[in-house]
Amino acid sequence: MEITYPFAKVFTDSTNKFNVFFLHDAEHSTFQQIGEIGTGIVDFCELDFSELQEKIKALETVEVTNANFEDIKKVYWNAVELLKEKHSYLHFFLTSDLFRNFYNVDRSEVEKVSYANFLFQYYLNLQAVYAEALEFCLSNEILSEYTLPERYVMFCNLYPNFMQYMLRSMYGIAPIANGRFDTNKLISFNDPDEVDTRKVLQNIHRDSKHAVSMWQYFAIQSLEEMFYLEFMEMTKRGIRIKRCGLCDRYFVLADKRKRDYCDRIYKGKRTCKQIGAKQKFNQSVEQDSFLQEFQRIYNRMYSRYYRMDAWDSDRQTNKMTEEQFKAWISAASKARQEYKAGVISGRELLKRIDRSKNP
Repeated sequence: MEITYPFAKVFTDSTNKFNVFFLHDAEHSTFQQIGEIGTGIVDFCELDFSELQEKIKALETVEVTNANFEDIKKVYWNAVELLKEKHSYLHFFLTSDLFRNFYNVDRSEVEKVSYANFLFQYYLNLQAVYAEALEFCLSNEILSEYTLPERYVMFCNLYPNFMQYMLRSMYGIAPIANGRFDTNKLISFNDPDEVDTRKVLQNIHRDSKHAVSMWQYFAIQSLEEMFYLEFMEMTKRGIRIKRCGLCDRYFVLADKRKRDYCDRIYKGKRTCKQIGAKQKFNQSVEQDSFLQEFQRIYNRMYSRYYRMDAWDSDRQTNKMTEEQFKAWISAASKARQEYKAGVISGRELLKRIDRSKNP
């Protein structure tokens, strides 16, 4: 299968980090070490796309012509730029997708705009699927009576495509020592003609315990492939996620230490971790009876929709439609966020989710 530019070479090692070479074309690449594994996919699922959607929505009623095509393209590129500082690799893949689309000589201008609209909607759908995958399989607070392998199999029964993904892997010379990617041995360059290849290879090989520092990498050409790789690495390594006690967004539990708050900026320059412990209304689930009851009802609704007693059979026992379940989840999550922020009381929290549990 042919690999076309742009794409990413992703090296994994014994650490919980991705070592990524973003290849923009045959002569230009950038390197980024992404860690901890899981942060990229969690941050994507917690992104607010509303501003981006507004820019794209404004184009729905615009007729594509030769005269306005360049202006329309600028709207898409400006929309992509909104993501540049928000996500480690989302911007790269969306830019790559749009680049391949707008410079496709086999598509008309109308087809290019139509496909660009499809791409943005596709990314939004991807966000919904992986948000569900993370919560279903890796949340510490949902379906805790099931093991991670059980939850993964249950999820794959709901989304069979997860059992059919194929990623392309290759081998290449890399600065690997003692099972770890050695970023100190990376040599950055802008002009390939200026590189002393022999010196580079000697530098990579020196101090390595292996005869040749040959290492497997994944050739990733789309955001979906990158998410699948990251999700499977999380599952393989047993990396879990948890909701922040302050902002209510998921964050990655990189180790076994107990954490209630994430490192995101909450107010000013202060993070949830810095602020959360000092605010009385942000107690952990173990200490807060209202959050305990919320979690009990949340888990019950999860089981009610997915019918966990029938997860290993073909029986269709759901008593809720997907639309009803998603609407309840959305309303419940909003109520929980408002409670944690001190906007509503615990009684109001339970009243809202009780009122909406039979949509």
